[in-house]
Amino acid sequence: MGLLSEGNPLSWAEIKLALQQIRTYGLDQLVHIFNKYKDRQKDPFLWGDETELTLVRFDHKNKTVRLLLKSHQLLPILNELNKKTDDKEYRITWHPEGCDFVMEGIPFQPYGSSSSYFNTVEANMRQRREQAQRILCEQTDCDYILSIAVFPRYGQGQYTYPPIEYGLPYSVEKSLCYPDSLLSPHHPRSKSLSTNISERRQSKVSVNIPIFKDSRTPSPFRDELFKDDPDIKDDHIHLDSSLAGLGCSCLQVTFQGESIKEAIHLYDQLLPLCPIMLCLSAACPIWRGYLSDIDCRWNILCEAIDARTAEEKKQTGFPSRYALAPLYLADKNKHLNDIDYSIDEYIITNLIDQGMPETLSRHYGHLFIHDPLVVLEESLHTVDDTTSYHFENINSHVWNSLRLKPPPLNDTLTGWRVEFRPMDIQISDFENAALVVFVALLTRVIIAYDLDLTIPISQVDENMDIAHYRDSVRREKFYFRYGTYTSQIFMNEIINGNKDFPGLVPLVRKYVHEREDMDENTRHTIEQYLLLISKRADGTLLTNASWIREFVLSHSSYKQDSVISEEIQYDLIWKMVQITNKHKKLSTN
Repeated sequence: MGLLSEGNPLSWAEIKLALQQIRTYGLDQLVHIFNKYKDRQKDPFLWGDETELTLVRFDHKNKTVRLLLKSHQLLPILNELNKKTDDKEYRITWHPEGCDFVMEGIPFQPYGSSSSYFNTVEANMRQRREQAQRILCEQTDCDYILSIAVFPRYGQGQYTYPPIEYGLPYSVEKSLCYPDSLLSPHHPRSKSLSTNISERRQSKVSVNIPIFKDSRTPSPFRDELFKDDPDIKDDHIHLDSSLAGLGCSCLQVTFQGESIKEAIHLYDQLLPLCPIMLCLSAACPIWRGYLSDIDCRWNILCEAIDARTAEEKKQTGFPSRYALAPLYLADKNKHLNDIDYSIDEYIITNLIDQGMPETLSRHYGHLFIHDPLVVLEESLHTVDDTTSYHFENINSHVWNSLRLKPPPLNDTLTGWRVEFRPMDIQISDFENAALVVFVALLTRVIIAYDLDLTIPISQVDENMDIAHYRDSVRREKFYFRYGTYTSQIFMNEIINGNKDFPGLVPLVRKYVHEREDMDENTRHTIEQYLLLISKRADGTLLTNASWIREFVLSHSSYKQDSVISEEIQYDLIWKMVQITNKHKKLSTN
């Protein structure tokens, strides 16, 4: 979600006038943070996940389901409920998201280094959903909270409850199908973010997604709603708003390192795993009511939440602020940073003068090329040296696949952290827990066995695109390093191993076997998670995207024309309700 602070957001015109001052404040705060915490050591391994959950309302009589614009009503009730919960283990922290049909739930306190925490993630996820569901059920039996990566007909026809008006007069971005009334009114950041993205880029959002060409899909397929849009492409689904991206839901996990050195090491080793985990978590084959030829949401967000001007898009090395992390952070890996990226030389020089390593300085020099999009009037001018608002605001408004999070100046308990951000959210708590625990255990494996997974950034970038391809988990090869060699291998080999590489799952199993403090119940739970990861990689178990695609293709009312009707959507989302509540697994068998 980014930095959540209360106050009055400045307009983009006001932010532009203060940009140099904001950057000066942000740099000063970063220098202060680095000097204060660069020698911090021996922080415990703490970690936690963030799940974004979607509200829906069913009309069973008419076989329709709509996005429920109700988070602004639900969040105050949930937050008050959790304030009254004495046991911190059962307390949930809830946050608003960009759209009023999405909420973010996280554990009240992070998980610790004890192995038993690996056995609590799924229960905590279930508790979040059930806590919200109980309140919904007290009001009606038609409303549900689900983990849906993207609502199938989001942006098609009338898709919300209560109904809202849409069209050019109702959108600051001049979107035809994503009106401003979708935005969460619970927090001032949401409207300001959307408005300032539009004003900064000085053009409409234009996202084109290749459509899945079935036997009766028109050729060429043309999205008639946008027939007058010069940016529309034949055989592509068209999206025209940042809200098309802000309405998606993801699964994120953050880890605290023992020191800045360990956090940077984890960052660099996790970077090549971003496309691998994106592929394994693929859950987005449908966009605006059409079956697409991709499986993931990441590149869609990169385009939808792109605040660059037309001139900036022409510049080499000036990516969208939503993008793959563009460089490794450790000096020893700088030779692998083989793609161009724009930098602010002034920022880099100042940081190096303060003793920050060169490659880390270049990371922040790249980060600072992006303007902050939301600035609160009350926080514009710093009043003391205990705030890191401007740095954290700049850092949190660049949504890379990984984020290095330094300790806040006003929090002595929090250390250096790495946020892992690429995964699509899954339908069931079991699947979400499996992915989170797997990545958490991989961080321990990386440290325990001194793994080096780094490959050139250009190859990670290529892997990220490959991960989006339809059924890439079974059909495509990815660049991967094992030992001193890098080559393109199948996902099954990366996860389950081959003659040259033991595989990530076997390495995790080895680590679990060697943990003497782990009880049998936790080992059993972890093994179930590893089986899910292993079977997805070998094709035995479908990704959410493949399961959704097969559900549509086999639906009795599907007409082989790539169109997701109201009836198909209703049956699909209702099946997700059943899976969520019965903890079913999705299998090809």
